[in-house]
Amino acid sequence: MTHSPTTVPLRLGADGGDSYRIDADALEALVQVMLARVGVPEADGAIVAGSLVGADARGMNSHGMLRLPVYIRRLQEGGFNPISEPKIVAESPATLVIDGGDGLGSVLTKHAMDMAIERARETGIAAVGIRNSNHNGENAYYVQQAIAEDMIGIATTNGSPIMPVWGGKNPLTGPLPIAIGVPASKHRPIVLDAALGMSSRGKILYYAEKGMELPEGWLVDADGKPTRDPNWVKKGGWILPIGGHKGFGLILACEILSGLLTGGNFGNELTNLYDNVHTPQKNGHFVIALNIARFTDVEHFKSRMDDFIDVMKASELVAGATEILMPGEIEFRKEEEQRANGILLAKNVLDEVLASARGLGIDVDTGGEL
Repeated sequence: MTHSPTTVPLRLGADGGDSYRIDADALEALVQVMLARVGVPEADGAIVAGSLVGADARGMNSHGMLRLPVYIRRLQEGGFNPISEPKIVAESPATLVIDGGDGLGSVLTKHAMDMAIERARETGIAAVGIRNSNHNGENAYYVQQAIAEDMIGIATTNGSPIMPVWGGKNPLTGPLPIAIGVPASKHRPIVLDAALGMSSRGKILYYAEKGMELPEGWLVDADGKPTRDPNWVKKGGWILPIGGHKGFGLILACEILSGLLTGGNFGNELTNLYDNVHTPQKNGHFVIALNIARFTDVEHFKSRMDDFIDVMKASELVAGATEILMPGEIEFRKEEEQRANGILLAKNVLDEVLASARGLGIDVDTGGEL
């Protein structure tokens, strides 16, 4: 398909190193133009753009613009269906299972959480499982939908196998994430979004892109020997679970909810995001919305959350600690700063995005200053 030339402005601010500062709105606009070129509807493109740029804004670069070029390749090659239409295949008043038709994971998961929130208004708690989906980015994005409606949100997903069973060597699952969001009143919400491995594959790929060594205890090579070389994640190495066998047990719980309870795929039935880009990943996701109002008065609950946070923050500090931080607090601070001053994006990540844009016939004007 031939497209007329398009120029998208993207002012860059130098960061004094190998990164640039880029206006968040301009970055989202570029993502939407690129996705539109490969057939993604405008509303869906806005969701994907919000998810990717939001992750970078929060400092979660492993789930941000780093992923856009492979999203584009998969959309071009058939691994992602540009039309994300969730089809209900099973339902009850408080539950839904939807077939994603190999659509965009972030679009499908956002719609799933919207459905869960709507049902939880009546039932108090609602869960939605998704099958036949693809990579859905940072799960904090979805639990914040519930927070905005004075609900508690929970989200998880499965993914391609890059981690063996505990005590084994054959990859079966991955360092799956669990996200939980809880609203407060005067304080920021609590948002826990944690990969249950010592790190996520995306973060290790980010270390590899930056040429950085990993911290001890994150990764082992193909023989199970500890390594600090992030490139082993692409050469048969695997990520270790948090907390040993206990962390692996929690990973299995996420796999069961996302891949088996949904009637979807798991383990080697899933395709890696970066491999076989013409083949859908078949990921599964699972979200829950819990309506606080069906348990207690919402304002009372949020006030009690503030009291709880105050008590924790008043704790006497151990040597070396400077502050008590709540889950998600660092990311909220980072987002506030970066949305005001520009998203910090590594030069090599930006170069890949710009190359992908040029391949779509999009000219990105990086002249001028942020």
